Amino acid sequence: MEQSVLFVTAMFLAAVHDIGKAAVGFQYKITRAVAERLSALEHCGIFIPDAMDMGSVRDMPHALVGEIILNYFGCPETVSAIVGAHHGVPAQKGEVQDLNCERKEIKRYRNFFGDNEDGRETIENCWKAIIGLALERAGLDSLEELPQKLTVQAQMVLSGLLITADWIASNAELFPLISVDSVGDDIDFNNRIDAALEKLEFPEMWKPERQSYSDKAFEDTFRFAPSDVQRCMLDIVKETNAPGLFILEAPMGCGKTEAALSSAELLAAKCGKNGLFFGMPTQATASGIFPRVMSWAEKQSQEYYHSILLRHGSAELNIPFQRIQRGIPEEESDSGLFVHSWFCESKKACLADFVVATVDHMLMMALKRRHVMLLHLGLSEKVVVIDEVHAYDAYMSRYLERALQWLGAYHTPVILLSATLPAARRMSLVRAYSGAKTSDEALEKNTAYPLLTWTDSGEIHQQPLPYTGEHRNVRIIKCTGDDVPELIRSTVEQGGCVGIIMNTVSRAQSVAEMVRRDITDNVLLYHAQFIMTDRADKEDQLLKSIGKDSDIDTRRGYVVVGTQVLEQSLDIDLDLLITDICPMDLLLQRIGRLHRHSHHSRPDGLKEPQCYVVTDELEGEKSGSKFIYTTWLLEETLKQLPESIDLPEDISPLVQKVYSAFDNSEKYKKYISKDELKESKAGAFLLKKPKKDIHNLLERAVSDSNSSAEASVRDGLSSVEVLVLRQFDDGTIGFLDGTRLSDRPTKEETVRLLGQRLRLPARFSEKWSIDRTIDELEKKGRTYTALWKKNYLLAGQLLLLLNGDNETELSGLTLKYDFNNGLTYTKRSDDIE
Repeated sequence: MEQSVLFVTAMFLAAVHDIGKAAVGFQYKITRAVAERLSALEHCGIFIPDAMDMGSVRDMPHALVGEIILNYFGCPETVSAIVGAHHGVPAQKGEVQDLNCERKEIKRYRNFFGDNEDGRETIENCWKAIIGLALERAGLDSLEELPQKLTVQAQMVLSGLLITADWIASNAELFPLISVDSVGDDIDFNNRIDAALEKLEFPEMWKPERQSYSDKAFEDTFRFAPSDVQRCMLDIVKETNAPGLFILEAPMGCGKTEAALSSAELLAAKCGKNGLFFGMPTQATASGIFPRVMSWAEKQSQEYYHSILLRHGSAELNIPFQRIQRGIPEEESDSGLFVHSWFCESKKACLADFVVATVDHMLMMALKRRHVMLLHLGLSEKVVVIDEVHAYDAYMSRYLERALQWLGAYHTPVILLSATLPAARRMSLVRAYSGAKTSDEALEKNTAYPLLTWTDSGEIHQQPLPYTGEHRNVRIIKCTGDDVPELIRSTVEQGGCVGIIMNTVSRAQSVAEMVRRDITDNVLLYHAQFIMTDRADKEDQLLKSIGKDSDIDTRRGYVVVGTQVLEQSLDIDLDLLITDICPMDLLLQRIGRLHRHSHHSRPDGLKEPQCYVVTDELEGEKSGSKFIYTTWLLEETLKQLPESIDLPEDISPLVQKVYSAFDNSEKYKKYISKDELKESKAGAFLLKKPKKDIHNLLERAVSDSNSSAEASVRDGLSSVEVLVLRQFDDGTIGFLDGTRLSDRPTKEETVRLLGQRLRLPARFSEKWSIDRTIDELEKKGRTYTALWKKNYLLAGQLLLLLNGDNETELSGLTLKYDFNNGLTYTKRSDDIE
């Protein structure tokens, strides 16, 4: 749509959107609450029935009534549909067709005109006046001048814009309520609007102008010179005419983040976008990347203030984010970034200029959820970057592809980052964005690495990228669990640091316990079953002990045991790696933590990188690893695993070998059917493709809560999140260190409470256990949470209350928590024979 058409359509919609309130059904609700309005309406010739069927009134919300009224007067249906959607859910097509205010035989006729046929003309004249005023405000003479056929993309963006304007105008703090007796003659509405906008204080939109990135400009922005990978990507972006999707596959630690940020700046200028969304797979990785994005955003905010937001459940605990000023400062500040309170609510978050979030927030644009149009409005006007794309399973990938279809329809530039992707997966993402049904076979089989794949003017391109970084040859040794203790002991005795990555929390906990008992107490266990503050402390310890800036003293004899969280974005450097067998792409991610930084000095016996792959989990019929990854995928990875791997040259060929393989075995069929089942499950709440119009788009929408929405884009399994606290003998509660909590927590206590969050293991949120789990937690915590209802950050939280030994009973199990092990659970002692 041209800007002028967009502007006049938006103006018309803003002025006319509440026309459905000028109907008898809505006014009936008003007169029940404000009786004096009844005589005023009757004075104007509008008569309200003494009684109406409230079920019928509720079934005819004013948004739907407004859409039908506009259709009645000949408004283009794709425009009036936006009025019907302005409370977050578009009408059903059949519902609009069946309800017609012209046909009196329809029982809901009363909702429009009531019982007095004489008043119909008066009501219709009111509607004509409202429509006439809306046309005048938009600078139009008739409804025929409105666009006759809006695309569904235009409908979604205009709906998001209308909802945003409606929420601002409905905010009583910005627009104080007007007396019921007033008809507005004594109000200066222009001053009222100016005062509200001054109080709201939105920043200037980000409008980058950079058309190219010189080496000096790159170094000024990121404090280091660009690598060949970064320089080549920037050159390609610069030369594109109608850029679309970019997929960058490159080794771990080669600067993909900075390549994406610098490219995003060029793409925003080239495509007229005014923001950045940077999505990460987990809260920990989003928090980890935030300082780097913030540093880049500072450079974009030297002339004007811009808003920035870290959006996930633990953002309150991120120190760099909490240090950012709230609101535009009255006096000039050293930083041009600030946090705007209006964007801090979940559904508005992606309207901020720069947003770092878990990928869920982008995937939810493909979810049937109320007010999803706001997300479309925000993301359609940004450059979208998604990191670690290899980390998303078949379920999440279905939402990713549907989101890419919408972003492609909006011509929104998207950058996907990954260490590597199976070729079929890569091209599936490209086809989703571009709408292409097929692609060149050469593109499908390309094993070049590093590799950039991109679309320009609808055409698909690929180019291998030069790589002048470090090359490593990693020796691969298959072993069993019985070999692990001696491997760890030998490394510790040599003064090296060793990492052990297990596929399940329980296996990691067992290994860590063995190391503490038999080898050394210089061990750290890291997995997802820690409260947020403990997890953050452990990340800090890891980075100080074996991170990029660690030294020979902190690294000496250090042991870290963990799960898959160790393979995601943590910049740690191991002398030796021991890992459970896992899919090839994830195994290569784990190997990326081995000998990561060449400047570290290593013991003589550990100067060559070695990775020991534990194969125990392939034994027997069942195992945690088989359940997570499937037997076929693990066995195929083991089959294709060579005795040594050259990095980065072997990364893509090894991944392609595994994921392009197929056979007729039952194991392969189970592997395929598991992915197909995940994709099928994802379809339940998947937003339709960007076709036709907005009607029926949110049919059978997911629950409106944030937790339900997030669960719906992550394999549909609801997780139970709790605040882990201690219950003292006198009945009061507090923190695990013994600090007692106020009945009504202060701001400082609230922040600390949020740091006690932990997601319970999956066994507590299965279909057969989740109701019992929540019921038990609610009963035990009700006394305390009842006092928190007015604290919006704490309202609705579930408490896991531990005794003085940090234990409790839940769903027939004994749960225990401590800093070393995290959350563990066992059968109750009285259940053990």
